[in-house]
Amino acid sequence: MKRFVLMGVISSILMAACQELPEITEKESLISLNFAEPLKSIQTKVAETPDTNAFILLITSIAGDTLYYGKYGERPDIISVPSGTYELRVESVKFKGPAFDFPQYGDKKIVIASNGEKVSVSFLCKLLNSGVKMNISERFRQKYLNGMILLRQKDGDIYYSYTEDRVAYMSTGNVEFMCEQDSNKISLFNKVLGAGELLTINLDASSSKSSSEFIMTVDTSVVRIYENIVVGEKFNGNDGSISEKALSISSAKDKIGEVLWVWGYVVGGDMTSSSISFTPPFKKTSHIAIAESASQKNRENCFSVELSKTEIKAALNLVDNVTLIGKKVLLYGVINGSYFGLVGMKNVSEYKIK
Repeated sequence: MKRFVLMGVISSILMAACQELPEITEKESLISLNFAEPLKSIQTKVAETPDTNAFILLITSIAGDTLYYGKYGERPDIISVPSGTYELRVESVKFKGPAFDFPQYGDKKIVIASNGEKVSVSFLCKLLNSGVKMNISERFRQKYLNGMILLRQKDGDIYYSYTEDRVAYMSTGNVEFMCEQDSNKISLFNKVLGAGELLTINLDASSSKSSSEFIMTVDTSVVRIYENIVVGEKFNGNDGSISEKALSISSAKDKIGEVLWVWGYVVGGDMTSSSISFTPPFKKTSHIAIAESASQKNRENCFSVELSKTEIKAALNLVDNVTLIGKKVLLYGVINGSYFGLVGMKNVSEYKIK
């Protein structure tokens, strides 16, 4: 089964993507979105782990006005909004109807932003549609020779051949299972699918000559999620005191001057006050850039890390260790307010590579 957690910690609500953000007033609330933890590993081979930066983020007011619609990775870091009630929704993809290997993950939350306060919300992303995988016996194939299984819903149909081994993803609700043979459709059974269900249907046929008899067994398993609800990261006990409680870089940005453990993915180097190089070859050994996603390419979402100690520099610089790109690292050092124009870390004294 697939398990993963997508978290977003929110301290207000977004203005429209193209709008210039207004100046913050004492009556406005703030929103900052981030992943408290990277996605958990997928535990089945139904599909690859989705890139969280590519998730679709939609934020609307209670009146239905769209404040932001776009990729999660392209969102503003800090947004201010008037007091009010807002709906926040994230989806990995838009799902319009039955399709193979097309899981849709997401979550939605309702938040109330009061005067000037920060509202913290965690997205717990789960499977929103349902999956069906069919194992069709040789006896069934012989009885319904040259046929195909037809899965029918109100929003579309999908054919499942006798040799198909992919998962067909469906909308929640009723599905009619049919066998189409020589242009004739034979109704087999109906099944109501719930959100997050992955069904394996073993379809067999009886020995009877009647074409209306069949045997079916169903193994239903609900997709379970690592329930890791985070209000900030303190809810989990993450305080940066030890490597096992390392903070995300988003949480560390509020800890200027403190000595903490922080986690991130190595994404680049050769930094200047306005740029980061995300691709090799690299020329500078004095620093690296880390981010909460290994695919991050937005400089503003990165965290600058100074490599000053000889042993730390030898182990982490990208000139000599280019294979670190995309690797997760845990770093212990002083949170600095401005290193190459970004919040970052100096005086790194300990590290771990995952």
